[in-house]
Amino acid sequence: MNAGADPGVALNLLLIGMGVTFGAIMLLWGVMALLVRFTAERVTPESAPPPPEDVGDRRRRAAVAAVAVALAREQVARRALPPSAEAAISPWQAARRGARPDQQRRERR
Repeated sequence: MNAGADPGVALNLLLIGMGVTFGAIMLLWGVMALLVRFTAERVTPESAPPPPEDVGDRRRRAAVAAVAVALAREQVARRALPPSAEAAISPWQAARRGARPDQQRRERR
C-alpha cells in the first residue's frame, strides 16, 4: 500500500506524530516544574541577606577603587614603554627595511 496515494493517511500520521512530540515536550516541562517546586530551597528569615549598606558609602568606595585601578594601570603602562618609544621600531618594520636594499640591488641589475 502506498501512503502517498491517500492524503488522509499521511495527514493522520502527521497529526499523530506531532501530537506525540508536543505531548512529550509538555510532559517533560511539567516534570521539570514539579522538580523545581519540590527541590527549591526555602528562604527563612535567619538566612535572609543582610540589609544593604548606605548607597552613598558604596558609591564612594566604588569611586576610590576605580581611581586606584586607573592609577595602577597607568603605572604599568609607563613601565612597559621603552625610554624612546618613537625611536623604537617593530620587528616587522626591521624585516621590511632589511629587505629593501636587497630589492634595490635586484632592480639595478
